[in-house]
Amino acid sequence: MRLSHQIALSAACLLLLAQLEPAIAHRANLALGLREITSAINGKVCATAGGAHFTFDNDGRFSYDGLWQSGGSFTLDASAVVVTFDSGLQRAFEISRRGGELYMEQTRVVCTAKE
Repeated sequence: MRLSHQIALSAACLLLLAQLEPAIAHRANLALGLREITSAINGKVCATAGGAHFTFDNDGRFSYDGLWQSGGSFTLDASAVVVTFDSGLQRAFEISRRGGELYMEQTRVVCTAKE
């Protein structure tokens, strides 16, 4: 009888953990606030593992050097960087931290001070 109680308790614990996992995973993907985004990217060059570079100048200018090259301006809001390309196209990129690493949308970036 004791073994059946342990199995039932273990099953109940696993069921509880399975229900909590999505909530824990969601918390691990934290959107940043305006102050954190500013600190993370303003005045920096952010690079992807694929070799693309996003430059965010202190004066609000933006440039991209990857599969092509483009430029424009950017503004920061509470959860994203909003880029307006010189062509007039505007796009918001969500900025978040996952496991301590910085992400633009689904792409991990490493940002360093602009030289």
